[in-house]
Amino acid sequence: MSTPILETRNLKMYFPVGRTLTGKPRRLLKAVDDVSFAIRRGETFGLVGESGCGKTTVGRSIVRLYEPTDGQILYDGQDIARLNEKQLVPYRRRMQMIFQDPYASLNPRMTVSSIIAEPLLHSGMSKADQNARVRELIDLVGLKPDHMQRYPHEFSGGQRQRVGIARALASSPEFIVCDEPISALDVSIQAQVINTLESLQEKLGLSYLFVSHDLSMVRHISHIVGVMYLGCMVERAPVGELYQHMLHPYTKALMSAVPIPDPDIAAASERIHLSGDVPTPIDPPSGCRFRARCPYATAKCAETRPELREVAPDHFVACHEI
Repeated sequence: MSTPILETRNLKMYFPVGRTLTGKPRRLLKAVDDVSFAIRRGETFGLVGESGCGKTTVGRSIVRLYEPTDGQILYDGQDIARLNEKQLVPYRRRMQMIFQDPYASLNPRMTVSSIIAEPLLHSGMSKADQNARVRELIDLVGLKPDHMQRYPHEFSGGQRQRVGIARALASSPEFIVCDEPISALDVSIQAQVINTLESLQEKLGLSYLFVSHDLSMVRHISHIVGVMYLGCMVERAPVGELYQHMLHPYTKALMSAVPIPDPDIAAASERIHLSGDVPTPIDPPSGCRFRARCPYATAKCAETRPELREVAPDHFVACHEI
């Protein structure tokens, strides 16, 4: 087993909501609350859950777009959670992020060539070497040389996302956070982008944190999958194990909502409907976060928060009843 390239330990990300006259936060929104996992080199870790569960916040905290409230973020064994901006510089070159909206994340006033070259401006490379690197990246992500002098609005959504991927690769990173990179794209284009990411991983040995609510795509691209609910990790396992032997009630409900293309199998499948609404992360339930919607909840679930424990080889579940 290779050592992890990245590991989070008890990661927490709280946001203040409202302030008193003295400047203290009135309440805290617990977007990420005690999340731990590891990603090995060349591996893709899929992070899934419904909107608002904290999965994007995890990704942004890892690359330090957010300042973590507590916990550790270990990159190659070094805790980067408390490093200042100067100390983070070498790690920022090794970690990059692909954003959800390829149009909003690209400067509309810059050409594709300038966008991709921007991370190279302070690399010490000559202008000729920078141009050569941009041409190399353009080819690597499946774009054409004549695209270099065009602007983002001249491209389709899939092409814009390829530009975003090329920009992320410019500094030769080892680890990339893919924050729902296909959710803003047409279904016909999503598979192309996923295939590009897989091809780049094979060629360059990249490691990914793939954040998505598309469970079918996560199944296709991931090696390990983690399921989040209301800021907490409720289940984590290798992709084949999780999809064949899901154990947590929330995971089962989430998987039951995935469309099945075969009408006979779909008709025979049982859709699990959860009662109630998702609680607010400002005032989450005591004990298990999922207990208010869980059909198996007991008194213990309200008293004690379940720990993520190993119930089968590499299969971890946070549930008192399993």
